[in-house]
Amino acid sequence: MKTALLADFGSTFTKVSLVELQTGRLVCHAQAPTTADSDVMNGYQSAAGEALSTVGPSVTIEARLAASSAGGGLRVAAVGLVEDLTAAAARQAALNAGARVELVLSGRLGDNDRRALEVADPDIVLFSGGTDGGQRRMVLESAEAVADAGVDTHFVVACNRDIAAQVADVLAASGRRAEVVENVLPNISTLNVAPAREAIGRAFLDHVIAGKGLSETDEFGRAVVMPTPEAVLTATELLARGADGIPGWSEAVVIDVGGATTDVHSATGRSRTTPGVNQPLLPILPVLRSVQGDLGLRSSAASVLEQDRHWILEQLRPARSPAEVEHAVAKRTEDPSFLPRDDDQGVDSALATACLTYALERHCGRLTVRVRPNQDVRFSVDGPDLRDAPIVIGTGGILAHNARASDLVGAALERCDTQALTPKTPSIVIDHSYILAAAGLLATIDEPAALSLMKAQLENHSAAGRQTTAQSRN
Repeated sequence: MKTALLADFGSTFTKVSLVELQTGRLVCHAQAPTTADSDVMNGYQSAAGEALSTVGPSVTIEARLAASSAGGGLRVAAVGLVEDLTAAAARQAALNAGARVELVLSGRLGDNDRRALEVADPDIVLFSGGTDGGQRRMVLESAEAVADAGVDTHFVVACNRDIAAQVADVLAASGRRAEVVENVLPNISTLNVAPAREAIGRAFLDHVIAGKGLSETDEFGRAVVMPTPEAVLTATELLARGADGIPGWSEAVVIDVGGATTDVHSATGRSRTTPGVNQPLLPILPVLRSVQGDLGLRSSAASVLEQDRHWILEQLRPARSPAEVEHAVAKRTEDPSFLPRDDDQGVDSALATACLTYALERHCGRLTVRVRPNQDVRFSVDGPDLRDAPIVIGTGGILAHNARASDLVGAALERCDTQALTPKTPSIVIDHSYILAAAGLLATIDEPAALSLMKAQLENHSAAGRQTTAQSRN
């Protein structure tokens, strides 16, 4: 049997999946604590050893691929000229590359911006600004400002093509590494994130992985081919479009609840532009990733309680008083590794539902109606319309290990504002085996096998998801 050994180096656990090539059959799955404090390969060897101990000698490993979010993952700062245009385009390109966007700078940059960049100390800076043939002077001034910052980082230059080489020269003169790619916003109506996303990926592999000092061996650097969030986004896009005659699900939404953030990935093959409805200033990409840094179950728990306090307290009454809830949340904020007892898991469930609700609302578009005297009613949307998405996939520890995970996702969908363009009647599926990151890795060498892997694993749970969704709405 020819297989691929697919690993995800997470911040807490390293997950390993052994998958049969060509068929995409999951042979076995194992995990072990991520050993970032010593050498991440120690935890990997434990997980891989456990997985391989369950198979016979007839299994051969043809490929070893890994994704990583260990050591803080990929940290990027985005620089643009206009906050809602080039800066927003750069931010989305970085998110789609699987990055944590630590900082977004725009406008005329000064000393405060330079200091903010030094504090953020990103792995990569994505520098944009100006449409092609547009603004030049302020873009060059911005390049000079960031070149003066005391950061040792790699630059990806995706600005006005007429001055991109000059920007790279300014950065190179200060000893920076810089790669020039196509403009992320060549004109107001075109969002071109793919070249910047690919360049960020190359820089992650060439400059970031080795620089984090997570392993003393070369094996880690050879195995890692992308950040974990990019692997999940790749899997989401593949699920939506299909591959080699295997149909996809037309649209897919994946939501990942973590300790510090909640990520939402979406992919759609449809373009909805309803006549009479104003569209956002920037075009809506068919494949999108958003990260909510204030929504999480551990380091961000206090923020979640602050935003959804009334609902969370109501869910936990009468078993817990408000003071007890606050104490439980403080415990989670202070100790990101905290694991609740059976009688304490209700707090995590309430926090998770709040994270799911807010993250979905923020990721999806919103329909706004404006009524002015003596004028026609005006409708507008500010993001993707995912109301018809047939499936919502939940992942992350709180969902993967929770027997009521589908109920949590269903409750969140029910809570979403009626004007939010969130999925309305989807099947709810839980990624209990963390298969999405593995599938995103496998897709780099065998898309049909990766799609078969996901459909086989996720469809095993889809019937239960539909039943749970129906029950929650009756």
